[in-house]
Amino acid sequence: MAKRAKYDIIVIGAGIAGSAAAVAFSRQGRQVLLVERDLKEPDRIVGELLQPGGVEALSELGLADCLNGIDATSIDGYHLSWKDQEASFWFCEREGRERKPQGSSFHHGRFVTKLRQAASAQSNITVLESTVVEILRDVASSHVTGVMCSSSGEMENFSAPLTILADGSTSNFRSQFTRHRPKAQSKFWGLELVDAKLPIPHYAHAVLGRGHPILMYPISSRETRILIDIPDTIYDKLGNSAAVRAYLRDHVAPTVPESIQPQLRAALRDGRLRSMPNAWMPSTKNTTPGLVILGDASNMRHPVTGSGMTVALKDAVLLSKALNSDNVPDLDDTIKVRERLRGFHWNRRKHSAPLNMLAQALYFLFVPEDKGLEIMQRGFIQYVQDGEKNFAEPAWIMGGLPVGLFRLFYHFFAVALYSIHLHLRQAGFRGLGRALFQSASVLVSANFLALFVCVWTVLHHNLQARHEGFWTVFFRKCRWAVLAVTAPEMLTLFAIMQWNAANISVKEMRSIGVESWTRVHAFYANAGGFVLETPYFPKFPINATSIYYLCSKKRIKPPTITEESIWDRSKADFFAKAFAFVQAGWILLQISARAAQHLTITPLELFTAAFIIPSLATAYFWASKPQNVAEPTIITVDWTIADLLLAAGDTARDPYVDTPMDFVEKPVWDGWRRLPSLLHFGGLEKRPLVRIPNDYSPPPPTGTEATIVWVVSVAHALIHVLGWWFPFATPVEKIIWQVSSVTLLVVMVIGGIVPIISTRPWFDFSFSMLWIWVRKAKRKTWIRMHLFSAVVHVAYSLYIAARLFILVEIFIAFRALPEDAYECLDWTWLWPHV
Repeated sequence: MAKRAKYDIIVIGAGIAGSAAAVAFSRQGRQVLLVERDLKEPDRIVGELLQPGGVEALSELGLADCLNGIDATSIDGYHLSWKDQEASFWFCEREGRERKPQGSSFHHGRFVTKLRQAASAQSNITVLESTVVEILRDVASSHVTGVMCSSSGEMENFSAPLTILADGSTSNFRSQFTRHRPKAQSKFWGLELVDAKLPIPHYAHAVLGRGHPILMYPISSRETRILIDIPDTIYDKLGNSAAVRAYLRDHVAPTVPESIQPQLRAALRDGRLRSMPNAWMPSTKNTTPGLVILGDASNMRHPVTGSGMTVALKDAVLLSKALNSDNVPDLDDTIKVRERLRGFHWNRRKHSAPLNMLAQALYFLFVPEDKGLEIMQRGFIQYVQDGEKNFAEPAWIMGGLPVGLFRLFYHFFAVALYSIHLHLRQAGFRGLGRALFQSASVLVSANFLALFVCVWTVLHHNLQARHEGFWTVFFRKCRWAVLAVTAPEMLTLFAIMQWNAANISVKEMRSIGVESWTRVHAFYANAGGFVLETPYFPKFPINATSIYYLCSKKRIKPPTITEESIWDRSKADFFAKAFAFVQAGWILLQISARAAQHLTITPLELFTAAFIIPSLATAYFWASKPQNVAEPTIITVDWTIADLLLAAGDTARDPYVDTPMDFVEKPVWDGWRRLPSLLHFGGLEKRPLVRIPNDYSPPPPTGTEATIVWVVSVAHALIHVLGWWFPFATPVEKIIWQVSSVTLLVVMVIGGIVPIISTRPWFDFSFSMLWIWVRKAKRKTWIRMHLFSAVVHVAYSLYIAARLFILVEIFIAFRALPEDAYECLDWTWLWPHV
């Protein structure tokens, strides 16, 4: 097709994702420009294994013929060799499908060439061999408007309302639109074996547990690809490819099946040895108007599962449906396009997230040499050996077929419990003690994974100061992570206070006509998202109360940053939060099922369940708070702080404590003042403050909020009491747990009422909240000055002591757990039988 100046869509990169997307949109009637730097047949060692889900996506795109005429080989399943054991799994038939799922393997370059030929055959695709040197953007709106290309030294500009960036793992433009960068700790070193006979035809093979992971699969009727994973630390010692050949000959060749060892040695002697980084990169939602990032330019996972092309083709299908001409007749309709793209980013995770997680999990399971992981490795192999009832769903997930993230999580825990069961059964009487300890470590790892995911997703830190280094921020996050685990109800209190402050801010801003101000803006402001820059004074953060004051006094214009832009700065991953909720739900379901089957529930499991309750409440109240934003919005003005304070008059006469805006921000506390806190340090030594600390939460809780926290705290403490009948190793430990859990409950039931009544107008007693905020009694009698304060101090002290005893008992209980604590659940017992 002849070149034109304007297209509907420009696709950068004619690889798997780019070519497939170009064809999909062209068949919808779109005019597409497909730009590729080099149209010669690619020659690379990965991108040769297409999972069944990718084959289905190829058919859905109408490109199934691209697998014909390239000497492709069908793939029916996988064969695993681990130490001295063998296991095979295959892609089982799916209900309602006419054909059994089947993958395909081939030479990467031949497949890409067929895709490009299919694109060239479309009447409304222009395939251009040229180098994109710049992605063009509108200066005012940052909207991507097209590309500048260089061909034989001549520059050409092409415009389109939508540009698809699909220039692969080494993308030249990705850094302009996302903060993520590919990370790799190893390389696949690849060779082609001629006339090698793999143990099972039409199966991909993996050698595990005998050194570095090795993958083998046919790529034609005569050639087999072998990929050997070599960590960068080992390659750094080897130094060059000649040394790598020798290393493979001496250390790897003896570990592969004997039937292919002669061909491997011949390839090591005469064949081309090439490498490819095993990179991974999380996906991110790109919000740049006029741009979509697709394929490896957007998201990568370890290639151990061979799912890269499958994800790319599924993305192409999903994107073409999202922006179908029926849904979006005019791609110049930016609002409609961005709305559809938000749906695309959310929906793609249904197929990408399970494959991403599975790839990383399998790699980190089989690479390290760790005794605890060896228990899991052996359990995984024997789990597969037990047949289709175990491996059917995991095989579908690995094959890129729709199953659901929950089922992946289910099988993760099923393998963990199955591994423990096997380990205990094989240990014998003499090795039972050691086996129990090792099994406990696996169980602890599974539960702490749930704790870690919940903590990681629930914490929403305020913005860090620009000058703060990595370790300052890291240790602050660690302190708050410890607080989240040891006293999660306190974190709920912070969250609900900040939520209340955000709601108040929205009402105030809308009272002066700022309808665009949302709860997200308020959270962003109270987290330090807005920094005031005035002449002759250091920059400092201002919260939502100060922004309302300055706007109402016409000192500043209402901030124009959109809610979408704030979320773009946020590192919150809503899918990760959803996964955390699914994981939390699975933990609660598993504990309930164990109780129903009268199996022992460990103290750690109870602790995890108790932690989930306040964490869910915290997540709810922080749902609108951006997470880990790095860069604030600067508000620059031409008036001075002196001008502001003079205009404020007597209300600003007192010296400021934190920032010059104290006269606006502090009165909302109505008699409360802040004491030094152990919950954070760093940044508070400078005045004005350079950041808003995480525990600054104006205003104090209302009665309703304090009641909600009280209910959550009581529920949290009550779950610990359910361990009353746990068979502890000694009577003393049982008494310690019972006393500690009851103490927690009593402190939460009685002590939790104090913050509630402190919000009443008649309350006039000195009172400390969390040893952070203090409110002094107005009438200076001894009872009013000391009674409530003493009660609260005693309650906090008892709470800390009880919490410490429980934390210690959680760990020492593992030295003598009952045997049924390691038993797998019989889920069929829960289902009715006909």
